[in-house]
Amino acid sequence: MKETQQKSYPLRLEPELKQWVREKAKAEDRSFNAQINRFIKKIKEIEEQQKQQVA
Repeated sequence: MKETQQKSYPLRLEPELKQWVREKAKAEDRSFNAQINRFIKKIKEIEEQQKQQVA
């Protein structure tokens, strides 16, 4: 069985946004990458909930 390996993705953020994510990550004891993943997952959940409410 093959294990899938995550590919890196070069993400470019505006300096102010990058600093904000760094501060949030530090405050929540997460890595920068983990914090971005957490934000994206939350947004995805919110959008899925909104779609269910409309349907």
